[in-house]
Amino acid sequence: MTQPDFFIDIDGVLCDGPDLIKGGPESLSFLRSQNSRFLLVTNTTRMSASDIQYKLNGIGYKISSEEIFPVSQATVEYVNSRYRHAHCFLIGDGNLDSLFQSHGHTVTRSDEPVDLVIIGQVQWAHFGEIDIARRLVEAGAEPVAMHKDPTWPDGGITRIGLGPIVAALQSAIARKITLIGKPETTFFETALARAGYPRSNTIMIGDSPQTDIAGAAGAGLRTLQVRTGNGVSSSLNGCDWLLDSIADLPQWYRSNFNR
Repeated sequence: MTQPDFFIDIDGVLCDGPDLIKGGPESLSFLRSQNSRFLLVTNTTRMSASDIQYKLNGIGYKISSEEIFPVSQATVEYVNSRYRHAHCFLIGDGNLDSLFQSHGHTVTRSDEPVDLVIIGQVQWAHFGEIDIARRLVEAGAEPVAMHKDPTWPDGGITRIGLGPIVAALQSAIARKITLIGKPETTFFETALARAGYPRSNTIMIGDSPQTDIAGAAGAGLRTLQVRTGNGVSSSLNGCDWLLDSIADLPQWYRSNFNR
């Protein structure tokens, strides 16, 4: 039987905020021992691939930055495909600035003409930024949001995600906001192309029924949900498999693929 490839979410699957989810490092090591490839796909907007690598390796994982595909990178690639040198109004933490600047784009947080308005995650968003974004879009800027997750898990605390910010801006403008990350089909298409995985052989492991599972299923992938993070109260509804946590992955794998 062909060994499957995997897309694996990070927050709520491999870690809970700053904390390791038990069994995660062992499960990834197991996949490597079975020659199953994996790519970590995440809607995390506040960190680059190298930042995520540093965090994960600091809590016990052994991950290379090439094994991580964050939505921030997908957003930069979208901008690259449409603009050679874009001037962007960015709602997001300062560490996103260097990512866009490294690709030849400029970033501002002031009320001046721009090509795009880009919405990324900040710890405390405020309506002043949203109002500037509204005026810039009305003046012709393209509105782009990294995702619209309503919440995200952070060490036992559920925090507000980009969803309410995106909804607030969308309610005040006529132009539709372009969404980049999960559950958008284009995100999974981009990840498949980047990784070189066959669609029919790829399984998405995630905790969010709406973002990870529904999004991957819509892109034609098989899905495995875990009952950690946003999936604590989930049942086998809309996914192909359901596990209590990532720690159960080796046993599930042996039952399904080592025959």
